[in-house]
Amino acid sequence: MPQEAFFITAGIIGVVVSVIHGVPILAGNDVPVRGRRIFPILMHFSTAVWFLAGGALVMASLYLTTSITMVIACVAALLYALGAVGNFWGTRGRHFGWILLAFAVALIMWALFV
Repeated sequence: MPQEAFFITAGIIGVVVSVIHGVPILAGNDVPVRGRRIFPILMHFSTAVWFLAGGALVMASLYLTTSITMVIACVAALLYALGAVGNFWGTRGRHFGWILLAFAVALIMWALFV
């Protein structure tokens, strides 16, 4: 069914974005003084949330019932949309992460409503 393909693709995009997002954490990039305490926490939290949402979306579309998959898809779309808005605002649109997350949201919405 094409709906599952959209969910799986959106989940894979979310997992890939989270892995790419986690690279600066591992690299130990320089963080401005005013953000030294909050920046690593936000990076870890958003990376974990996007990774888990993507994995849950892929697993739900493969193994769970349609109603549970719809709920997981809605939660994943909300998390990805918040991430896309935050990424766009935080980088003033100069980073590709918000585009990938917005594309994942569009795939989820397409699968839910078409």
